[in-house]
Amino acid sequence: MSDYIKDCIKYDISGSVLEGFPEAFERRNVLYVPRREGGLDKDFGLFDETGRQILGNALFSSYPPVLKTQALTTQKKGEAASYQDRPVVYGGCIGDHYGHFITECLNTLWYFSRECSPETLVLFHSDMTVEEIFSRPWMVDLLRYAGVRKEQIIIPRVALRFSSITIPGQAFSEDGFVYTGYAKYLKALSLKAVQESSFDFQGMVYLSRANPLYDSRLPCNEEDLCAELSGRGVKVVRPEDLSVADQIKIFNANIVIGPIGSAFHTSIFAGGAKGIAICPQERPIARSYELMDAAHDAEIRYVYSEDKVDPSTLAEVLVNAAGLQAYWKKIIEKLRLGFLERKNRGNIFFVGHENILFSRYAKESGDYDVLVATVGNRSFIFANQPSLPPFFIEKELSETRVISYLRFEEEGGIGFQNPVNKKWLKAIPSELKKHLHCDADHVNDWELFRLKSVEHPDFSGDLKVLLEALSYLSDTGDMAGCLTIAPFLEDALQRFESSDCQ
Repeated sequence: MSDYIKDCIKYDISGSVLEGFPEAFERRNVLYVPRREGGLDKDFGLFDETGRQILGNALFSSYPPVLKTQALTTQKKGEAASYQDRPVVYGGCIGDHYGHFITECLNTLWYFSRECSPETLVLFHSDMTVEEIFSRPWMVDLLRYAGVRKEQIIIPRVALRFSSITIPGQAFSEDGFVYTGYAKYLKALSLKAVQESSFDFQGMVYLSRANPLYDSRLPCNEEDLCAELSGRGVKVVRPEDLSVADQIKIFNANIVIGPIGSAFHTSIFAGGAKGIAICPQERPIARSYELMDAAHDAEIRYVYSEDKVDPSTLAEVLVNAAGLQAYWKKIIEKLRLGFLERKNRGNIFFVGHENILFSRYAKESGDYDVLVATVGNRSFIFANQPSLPPFFIEKELSETRVISYLRFEEEGGIGFQNPVNKKWLKAIPSELKKHLHCDADHVNDWELFRLKSVEHPDFSGDLKVLLEALSYLSDTGDMAGCLTIAPFLEDALQRFESSDCQ
């Protein structure tokens, strides 16, 4: 990675990405309380028949979560509802903010779009009137994609009690959690949107947010940066000047660069969105971005840059980084490249100063990940560092910079077999802190491996040469040409040539 941009520290979101959709509940005697006129109080929300607030649909933020705009209260009374003869579903909160509409309204509308009939009424919490909502073209489009018609919307201005109402669980909560079904739902909406888009550019797109707020998030003047990016073939657009359909199409078909902000929430409508978000150095990014990315396998890279960078330099660095991201993604997919992990038992790390491999739970200073690249049924195991020093695995034939194996994919994981003596690579329990062995006549299910995906690669040195050589071998089958690119692969390839696995 260039010295001009650095990756932001990633959050631990384990346990916060949930499979499928949340539950939806049929509730009786639910009281809805809007904000008082002016919208400054926090005494609003949904309340059950005992008068207790239904917190599952309250708005939370931060991690650990705290109530965002509501107060915890049980002192509520309401008038009788007038909507008892038609089914009603709660649809979340509508505010005049693009990003929060996606995270606070569409996170609840998933149920309506999937399950409800055209006769179903939708209760929204909003300080806006229905007429104000339908004066915003982007709101009209998002509601239309979700299947909500103007005449279905209820936005009460007084407290109302509903004899029966369906309350879907939130599929996304700011900084808190995300359901994979949320991304699946928005992807389905995007299929409608992209058919309406007239945006036909494919390549790199920069999302310009040229105003005092967003310009403060950049390390240089944005107008100068846009000019430099345009000169390098990057298309510069202003999201607020585009339709929702065009914004979704951009993330579906391009590598997107821009200052972090709500425009990047559009990425969740795309499948496998790619891009670079430039973040302020003095502030951590919201946890929400990584949650959204994890729900649909997006490849958004969050970086910060030191202040007062020359626009020409920053433009060059961003274009190169975005291009490398696309370049290495193709090689990673082609080689099925991944970090070696013991199945359900922790990672495998290379210890450079000892020239050995062994299994344990946490890295120590000076360690490097072990990479596996596959060409056909041939696997190549090596260290994830540019210099690729020699190393060995116990009971192997020799010390080498790249060790080759036959790869066998089982239902329970991946096995690696020496192509010459047919011995299997075996995972020693990590708590023993012993070397990996290649001396097994067979391996048990718990001794198999798995591959962890490679994110945001920036390979260099011999490691870059090695991967390019293996990619060439995968495309052509030309071993001689492969060795011309990376001569240090000779021992690893020789093992296959001298065995009966051709």
